[in-house]
Amino acid sequence: MKKLALIIFFLFALFIPITEAKQVTVTGQGVTASAAENDALRQAVEKAVGVLVDSQSLVSKNILIEDNIYTNSRGFITNYTVVDKRQDAVGSWRVTVNADVDESPNSKLMNELTRLGIIDTRLRNPKIAVYIPESHIQYRVPDPAGETAVIKTLVKAGFSQVIAASPKLTTVSYNWARKGYNVNLEDLRAAARFFSADIVIMGEAFSEGVGDPGQWLPGNQRMNMRSCRARVEAKMYLAKTGQIIAADGKYGSALDISEAVASKKALAAAGEEIGNYFVDEILKYSSSNRQNTELIVISSDFSKINKVQAALKSIRGVKNVQMKNYASGKGVFEIQYSGAPQTLYRELASSVDTALNLISASYNTLTVGVS
Repeated sequence: MKKLALIIFFLFALFIPITEAKQVTVTGQGVTASAAENDALRQAVEKAVGVLVDSQSLVSKNILIEDNIYTNSRGFITNYTVVDKRQDAVGSWRVTVNADVDESPNSKLMNELTRLGIIDTRLRNPKIAVYIPESHIQYRVPDPAGETAVIKTLVKAGFSQVIAASPKLTTVSYNWARKGYNVNLEDLRAAARFFSADIVIMGEAFSEGVGDPGQWLPGNQRMNMRSCRARVEAKMYLAKTGQIIAADGKYGSALDISEAVASKKALAAAGEEIGNYFVDEILKYSSSNRQNTELIVISSDFSKINKVQAALKSIRGVKNVQMKNYASGKGVFEIQYSGAPQTLYRELASSVDTALNLISASYNTLTVGVS
């Protein structure tokens, strides 16, 4: 009986809704008590906006934020309590409040910031242009294997807007493309316009034959195989500003009876390595705005909701999985995920060993049914 009581208590604690609002204590000033209270509420919302919006957008879109967010501060506060109110010797008022500001993905504040374009959600599923020409020793290799491997890795990770730059090059765009690793801001903006890209990955790759691997074995035991070593170097730019958000180089090696095939395999191996690196960097960069994703799972079988929760932990880019609520066959999770909800659905569908149905998806909310 005691064990049963403990289990019931645990389940009750598990499914108690977790508050979505963040409480802050702020003090406002004004010529009247009401004006000071309004100033305090404004400051509470300013703190929330400062967490949700990057500093560059805060400066460039200050007037838009002022007119649409700060002037309507009360509308973004779910609850507040005045904890202190006093008038100083010169007649000014100071009012201190404890205010709850809802910063959740589906909050009124987040929806308004997104509607106004203050929060840019494109980097949750950016359009990525990849250009990595390659050569083997001194001659150019057609159909770059390293570039293809980078693209395949990005697509596999769930990015659905990836394009190979090479086939789309024209005389106009060739001027920046041939610079490869040494483009400037003007070149990047030209590339961004040409490909309508949010992110541009540019670099170079090369491979080199290193001979028959058997020559290094005791007794020089030839294997009649050819070995190649390759390296792919690339930088990832935020196309709009020219900011380098990641840069690295990776090695790969391969073996085949043909040196040409061995070089392709080595380039592909290096390309996959750097592709994985860029996937991680994009996920880290795009999650910096702290836009969490709300996942709603509907099923009459709680064990299937548990399966979805377990699968979430194995999906790349997912962090801090937290069940906020469960009631009437609906589980609500809040997760830190920098990709698009549609991408999350595709990853879940391939990870859960049960039928998953997409009900709806918005910029930060995904609703699925499990049968």
